[in-house]
Amino acid sequence: MAFNNNVFINCPFDPDYKVLLNPIFFTILFLDLTPLISETNDSGSVRVNNIKKLIQKCKYSIHDISRCEALKKNKLPRFNMPFELGIDIGCQTFSLKTKRNLILEKEPYRYQKVLSDISGQDIKNHNNDPEELVLNLRNWFSLVLKKNLIAGSKIWTAYNEFIFDFTNQMKKEGFKKKDIESLPKSNLIRYMKAWLSGRPII
Repeated sequence: MAFNNNVFINCPFDPDYKVLLNPIFFTILFLDLTPLISETNDSGSVRVNNIKKLIQKCKYSIHDISRCEALKKNKLPRFNMPFELGIDIGCQTFSLKTKRNLILEKEPYRYQKVLSDISGQDIKNHNNDPEELVLNLRNWFSLVLKKNLIAGSKIWTAYNEFIFDFTNQMKKEGFKKKDIESLPKSNLIRYMKAWLSGRPII
């Protein structure tokens, strides 16, 4: 059943977060799971409705609330991630009780300043370090899947090998740096899948 393999990702999608987001995609795929994200391709659709549908399709969810702060001076913080986390916890509480949520933060206990209602939940800290994030993901999935999984350090090594191969191949195909950086996330996921299966990236 697809539900048991699907992972909803609720994370920032800004360029600065790619250093963390791309390893999240790769780790999920490496573990033979399917990452699902809200990537709207219909300007007429209501985004929150798409998010609710994705949450209902996924047994597992990853919520990174580390951006509950203003990125720039005199700017307001982003509340999309806590909002989607609330929808997911509500879904787990009142409907799909088998769902499992992983909440990520940058630093220990920082969330208590803005979202104290989730105190007492097991929140993992990545310190903006992608390798530490991969290790956290591997360990969490090992617990919820009840499996002995490959070491997180090996997943991290494989991710770096993918990035090396992917970047070189894309350059050979005529993609410039800005082309690669602007790829839709669903495109990148397909390239990762191809690499992991041993097929050519392009």
